[in-house]
Amino acid sequence: MNGRIVILAVGLILTTSVVFAGETVSAPALPFAVFTAKVAAYYPRLKEARSDVDIALARQMQARAGFWPSVSLAAGVKVSDDPVTVFGMLLRQERFTSSDFDLKRLNTPARHQDISTGLHAEWPLFDAMQTIGRARAAEEALKAAASMESFTGMEALLMAQDAYLNAVMLQQLSSVVNDVQQSAEADIQKARDLKDKGMVPGADYYSARVMAGEFTRMSHGLARQKKAMMILLNILMGESTDKEWMLSTSLKEADMPAQEVAPLVQAAFEARPDLVAAGQRLQAARADLDREQATGLPALSAFGDSTNDRNDLRSSGGNNYTVGLKAAMPLFDRSRAGRVKEARAREQQLEQGIEAVKDGISRDIAEEVARHEAWRDNKDVLKAMRNDAAEAVTLMTPLYNEGRKSVVDLMAARRAYLEVVEAGQKAVTGAWASEGRLLFLTGRLNDATLKALAERSGL
Repeated sequence: MNGRIVILAVGLILTTSVVFAGETVSAPALPFAVFTAKVAAYYPRLKEARSDVDIALARQMQARAGFWPSVSLAAGVKVSDDPVTVFGMLLRQERFTSSDFDLKRLNTPARHQDISTGLHAEWPLFDAMQTIGRARAAEEALKAAASMESFTGMEALLMAQDAYLNAVMLQQLSSVVNDVQQSAEADIQKARDLKDKGMVPGADYYSARVMAGEFTRMSHGLARQKKAMMILLNILMGESTDKEWMLSTSLKEADMPAQEVAPLVQAAFEARPDLVAAGQRLQAARADLDREQATGLPALSAFGDSTNDRNDLRSSGGNNYTVGLKAAMPLFDRSRAGRVKEARAREQQLEQGIEAVKDGISRDIAEEVARHEAWRDNKDVLKAMRNDAAEAVTLMTPLYNEGRKSVVDLMAARRAYLEVVEAGQKAVTGAWASEGRLLFLTGRLNDATLKALAERSGL
């Protein structure tokens, strides 16, 4: 009785250990939506783009500050026996008396002290369009930074989609290769037994082993690619590179509508955030050009001073103020022509940059549509090839068992099946990736459109 209890206890402990061990080593699930959210939250370039927005906002605040008056507080102490300085001190402190008109005191006054405090205010009423120009340029720069933040967010989503799709494709393909490899190993074992009995030629046996070795080599290669892809997923999420995850296991072969280049290019010209940002940077450059051209205009500002002068801290002293208007007109500014030339060249440079961006968009969309259409054209062919290859293996197996086909014929059928499956998996993955890239290239990739694409693809 005691022995049975001990056996049951040991069995329970072992079973529990296996369960806990399984829970310990099992990888957590990583749904596509969770992965993309992690990538977007970590993506360093997106954080950098957000910092650019903050910098642009700070510069806008600085530019707009020019519309407001500046006010400064000044305080100082000075001691002097200079006749003119002492005379002015006495007047400002309201301490001047008739005895101070004595010639000796006027010519050789005793040293005198002045403690002054005051406020100075200056308000540019018209600064030759400089503040307005800076504010306009800063506003456009802020818009451009926000547009580039949006574009960088799209870039993060695209990278997440491509990486996850390729990881799923490698996982699916690895499963198929492992199945074929196991079947091939059983075929080779059977062929070895038949060879030993003299029923299978050695040449067929060794040729079949070479072909089966290709399956093993492919399995090893896929294992390394899966590991590298898992590291990439972790890098994109900002996770430790040695983490393992369970991914979605299948992709749908959904029908996809045909795409035409012209409407996609037009949509991209209207919505691509990087193109919008380029246009906003051009507007900022034009504001800078207008500002530099306006530097030849006069400037007008109002100013005011209020001061208190006293001989020491115990005396009341005198309060004085000064207000006025100040105008300035640049008559000779040798650097103005160079500044205007530089600003105009910058404007032209940005105009050409916009055309270059448009050309790149048109080229990228045309190439992506070609890849997309190639998938659509070959979709039915690849599906039929896969079915035919699977049927060939199914029919070849009993023929081999009956001795009517060699093991080499069977290995060739398995290899053809594997090649077709690999081509089909890559085509399906490439098709869904192409859908995402077209959304990106046309400026329509966001959380909502990516979620819809994931639902259609089975991610």
